[in-house]
Amino acid sequence: MMLPAEDRHEISYLRTGQVAEILGITKKTLKNWLKAQFIPEPVRHPVNRYRRWTLQDIESIRRILSERQGAR
Repeated sequence: MMLPAEDRHEISYLRTGQVAEILGITKKTLKNWLKAQFIPEPVRHPVNRYRRWTLQDIESIRRILSERQGAR
């Protein structure tokens, strides 16, 4: 039985390339930030282990970047 749309909590996930594009950086830069633990690792898909980025993840990255620029 399917729940009505208003009862489902569907989250739209973004791919790494999409997140990089939104932030105006390359995928390589984004992955380097993850490797250096400059930004938090997003949740991964339980089956294929792909990163599952959310809009909250993007806002978190923007906040980190903003704070870092303010510290200069």
